[in-house]
Amino acid sequence: MSFISKWFSKSPADLLTKGDNCLESESFFDARTYYEDGLLRSAGGELEAVFRERIATANLRLAERNLFEAEFAHSHGDFTKAIDHLELAKTLTSDPVIRNKADLLLQKYGEKEGHHEEPQAAASSCSSCSSSGCAPSDAENLDHSLPLLEYYELLIQQLPTEQCQRYAGLGEDFAFAFIAASQDEHLEALAALERCIDSVPRDIYCYEKGKLLHRLGNDSEAELQLGAAIQLNGRNELAWLNLALVLRESNRLQDAMTVIETMICEQIMSGEALLMRADIFEMTGDHESAVNQYVELLQTAFARPAAEKLYIILQELGRPNDAAVIFKKYLNKSCH
Repeated sequence: MSFISKWFSKSPADLLTKGDNCLESESFFDARTYYEDGLLRSAGGELEAVFRERIATANLRLAERNLFEAEFAHSHGDFTKAIDHLELAKTLTSDPVIRNKADLLLQKYGEKEGHHEEPQAAASSCSSCSSSGCAPSDAENLDHSLPLLEYYELLIQQLPTEQCQRYAGLGEDFAFAFIAASQDEHLEALAALERCIDSVPRDIYCYEKGKLLHRLGNDSEAELQLGAAIQLNGRNELAWLNLALVLRESNRLQDAMTVIETMICEQIMSGEALLMRADIFEMTGDHESAVNQYVELLQTAFARPAAEKLYIILQELGRPNDAAVIFKKYLNKSCH
């Protein structure tokens, strides 16, 4: 059972919203988890097709990320790691552009790897994992031969650019905590996080602890930790975003809206904040404000998630013609 279903509401609509929030913040692994859970709970329902499309989108984004990682690894002479990323990219999507590019690069990198066969084989062998430890991994999609720190480097690519740079090089204890959290091993993650309390930036420690406590259902303590992270570093985007999510999930909508308005004013993940504001309008029955907010977002980089939400709400409001226009203009195309 997904850890998502243990914490909060199990309704498909809630899981769709949670997945969309993760997708917007580029947490593609988490987004896919929400969508897969939602798909199981909406079999035969009106959201089944939506969940299938979202899963494909999350997998496509992961595939794109792996192409990038492959080229980065290749540029640093690590042909085996580059090939690992390309093989993973091909398992994630049926998109012909991604798969064709992966095939071309596999052929190119495979030829070069042949000139370095012995050292590259050693780099990917099980013995290479023994020194740093093998990371817990997604059995379906991840290469179990990746050493812990390499797997960690792959995972943090999901983070916003500035946060990714801050998370790089924080050490094996923190990497283990981060990976354990991504694999639903939250108690182990907390224990590992405590071991590196003095070696990582304090706001990152507080944010990660707050995130784990939230996932374990302790929202009151999670709120305190996330608030501490913000006090320590007012530009920690992830702390702001997750504080708003915790408050919203606790049904403290006015408090959540206060955080969201601050994010918008201070230009902290303002696109994600605007989407959450529209969502809260919808939750409180202010459908007109929700529609207006989604319409404004159609002119931004968040046009597709806004259109997806707008399409659903217009249908619920009995405006099928308007919904059809939104679908034709923004949704009736592949996501690349």
